Amino acid sequence: MMESLRNFLTGPRLFIVIAACALPFVFLGTSSLGSTFQTSFGSINGENISEADMQAASNITIQKFKNIYGDDFDFNELDEAIQLDAIKQELISQKVLLSEARSLGFINQDTIKQAKKSIIRNPAFQVDGVFDEGVYGAQVNAAGYTKDSYIDMMTDIMASELYRIALASSTFVTETEVKELAQILEQSVDINFIKLDSEILKQQIENSEEEIKDYYDSNQILFYSEEERSFKYLVLKPEDYKNSVIIPEGYVESAYNDYLSRTNERTEIRFSHIMIEKANYDSPEEAFQRITKVADELSNGASFEEMVMVYSDDIVSKDSGGDLEYFDADIFPEEFGIALDDISINEVSSIVELEETFHILKMTEFNEAEVMSIEEMQDGIIDNLVSSESLALMNDEYDLIDEMIFSNETIESIGESLSKPIIEVTGKKETNFNFSIDDSRVKDFIFSPDSEIAAPVVINLDDSIIVISLTSIKEPTLQDYKDVSGEANKLLSESKTIEKKNLLVAELDTAKAENTLQSFFEAYNFITEESFVEVKRYSSLLPQEVIQEVFKIAPGNSITVDSRSGDVYIVDLINVNKPSSESIDMLYDQYNNFSEERVSSSISSVINQEIFESAKVNLNNLVF
Repeated sequence: MMESLRNFLTGPRLFIVIAACALPFVFLGTSSLGSTFQTSFGSINGENISEADMQAASNITIQKFKNIYGDDFDFNELDEAIQLDAIKQELISQKVLLSEARSLGFINQDTIKQAKKSIIRNPAFQVDGVFDEGVYGAQVNAAGYTKDSYIDMMTDIMASELYRIALASSTFVTETEVKELAQILEQSVDINFIKLDSEILKQQIENSEEEIKDYYDSNQILFYSEEERSFKYLVLKPEDYKNSVIIPEGYVESAYNDYLSRTNERTEIRFSHIMIEKANYDSPEEAFQRITKVADELSNGASFEEMVMVYSDDIVSKDSGGDLEYFDADIFPEEFGIALDDISINEVSSIVELEETFHILKMTEFNEAEVMSIEEMQDGIIDNLVSSESLALMNDEYDLIDEMIFSNETIESIGESLSKPIIEVTGKKETNFNFSIDDSRVKDFIFSPDSEIAAPVVINLDDSIIVISLTSIKEPTLQDYKDVSGEANKLLSESKTIEKKNLLVAELDTAKAENTLQSFFEAYNFITEESFVEVKRYSSLLPQEVIQEVFKIAPGNSITVDSRSGDVYIVDLINVNKPSSESIDMLYDQYNNFSEERVSSSISSVINQEIFESAKVNLNNLVF
């Protein structure tokens, strides 16, 4: 069954989750190399909550927000309670799904192999596009995992998401439901409207010097300068430690031998298969008879691709001629490797039996890896070692700095101990903060109300470490009138514009009732009247916030809407136009796909609600 569900393991939703978990961890130094997280935060549905789970949930939550709001979204800008609640929801979701996935057998050799496959294909663990076990080990160790515990974590996440997707995909919509949705969304309206242009109105407002000064005096809170903060910092980078790296005797030769071994393993064999699943037949013997029949037809000259379409039970690879891409011993069964060793390109194997299935394999590509000489490899081997060891040495300093800060050392003494220069920055403001190190954690510390003067912190930025200490905070002060008169004039005009708009809207309502609107159009060039026909819900003719409100009223009614730009629209709904049955039929396929996505999303929401209502949460050492 799991083989027929492999398509769930390659979808975009799972990719997002896996990519999020691969995000760098920032709170550990290299003192944790080779160890796993130990702290327990309790349990959810019997599944233990470790420090690793907390960090993974945090990274996944942050990535989900970025997927919605863009890569520039700063999760730390959210209220702390919202951050913690979002992470808690992710924890509950992951652990409840994991417990269900575990009980249903979703954690098995197939998901373990798929987890390994995702690791092998992760660019973070590759050198020149090829998986490097040394890089993999260094990366996961630096994050507090062993190689095996990281595979376990990835397997758990993949099994959980596989279970969620399997549930959410079990949906359907009827033709009637699709057409009803299309009828609603394809409606259009005929409208008359009056528009009051806020910007033109504001341009016509004139303020006297006395009015501006009075506004300044009455609203001094608006004219205080922004708080300014000054700080000192020092930066550690991996390249600072390159000269400290010692190349062990014989290392290049040993690494080259490893390369030769991996190169032999990297010979690429692409293959296809025909699969017969035993569970689909009354007995294993009947399934074997079917695969034997396939083998006989192939021996008699039948096309392998045609046999795939007729007989294969693997619904995922069936449409691609049974293609399983490139063989990898860490992913595919050992029996596949043995069978492929016995055939050449375009040949088919004998019958391969696994616990639940029978297979016949065909080798479709054979690409032998090109072997480089030790002379060609030497510089790269040394560079890779120096890079990884430099990073490790830098991370070792993180723990040292942390201990010095805990001992109330100043940034000056830290810099002296590390032989690093200290750089001073003055007069920085939060609204236009511009700093050579573009990382939100740096900005958050500098402008946090909890940050204290002469109390340094250390932040691991993954590719560097920064130590920062505030030196002064200049409190806001009232700015002189002459320095902010232009801003005061602008704010006063905006205030008058709002007042004038409110008065004019009331007068327009009266004029509409008395049929005297023409006098308004003649007196004010910022008030106009127009008529549109067949305006659809997502038209760009009017602001979306206006159109959405129009579709909420009945013909013959009027509505006044303030747009986000500040313009005011007074709209009369004349008529609602329903789409013809012919046009709905033409759009059916488009709306059918949309409806399936809607239902799937709704089912996911129901699943999430069920998860939170049924979860047995027992959290400790954690405040939510």
